[in-house]
Amino acid sequence: MNADLNINTILTQVKQLDRADQLSLLGKLALLIRKSDTTRNKAKLSSISGIGSSLWSKINIDEYIEQERQW
Repeated sequence: MNADLNINTILTQVKQLDRADQLSLLGKLALLIRKSDTTRNKAKLSSISGIGSSLWSKINIDEYIEQERQW
């Protein structure tokens, strides 16, 4: 189907709604879009396991902790 035709049909129907229903629809659409964005961008914590190991491999942990305690 032609997306423009569907959007125009939907807009025609939305114009027939009263203001409260239009605002309710807008809120539901915004929530739907936000929800789809957040589910797509989520990363599992287990997928980043070990990501900093190359950084920490060159650092003496005991010296680092001692330096942090100094301030």
